[in-house]
Amino acid sequence: MIEVLFLLAVVIKSFNPYALAILIGVCYFQSPIIWRYMMDKFGKPQGAYYFGKNSKHGSNWFVSYQLQQMYTSFPFFERVLKLIPGFYSAWLRLWGAQIGSKVNWTAGCEIVDRPHVTIGDKCLIGNQTYISAHIIKKKNDKYLLFIKDVFVGNNVVCAFQCTLAPGAKVHDEAFIEAGAAVYPNQVVEKGEHHERFKELFGDRFYSLFEKARRESSSKESS
Repeated sequence: MIEVLFLLAVVIKSFNPYALAILIGVCYFQSPIIWRYMMDKFGKPQGAYYFGKNSKHGSNWFVSYQLQQMYTSFPFFERVLKLIPGFYSAWLRLWGAQIGSKVNWTAGCEIVDRPHVTIGDKCLIGNQTYISAHIIKKKNDKYLLFIKDVFVGNNVVCAFQCTLAPGAKVHDEAFIEAGAAVYPNQVVEKGEHHERFKELFGDRFYSLFEKARRESSSKESS
């Protein structure tokens, strides 16, 4: 971050195009290259770990999170990439994510754990959709970290303000309704319409609601 500010000051003071090119390279390539080196050496963290100097994988994830902080704090860097077709997908692949072709990213969607995401072909990730491959819980005066990759299949639509949690699996052609959440390790089946109403009130109440809605529709048609 210090070198970014230094190069920015050089560019502003001298308007040097070479310094500008170096600045852009540092902004977009330094952090993912550092993370790819760490991932090759220590592996990609998966599972549950405690934070601390003796918990190697938890600390590795924390380094990854800090390397991504600049892009979370200043979303402008990634929103510029979303303006150019294919650039944001390529950027995520640079972090180690597996991204298919023709994925439509809206400007306000946010991915927190870039290396831990798999998304298939021809998906739509709606505005303010939030994808996170980690959760943190305090246990016995320590912080317990759970990390698991998020999987999204082909031709999936995530509408406005969806949330995908660690271990979420959304299979092909599913539709995640606006405001709905896919909780840790939850599976959305192929072609399923994952609704917020069902999520809030449960399967039994939802089936009663659907039955009443069908009966009402049949009466109106008759």
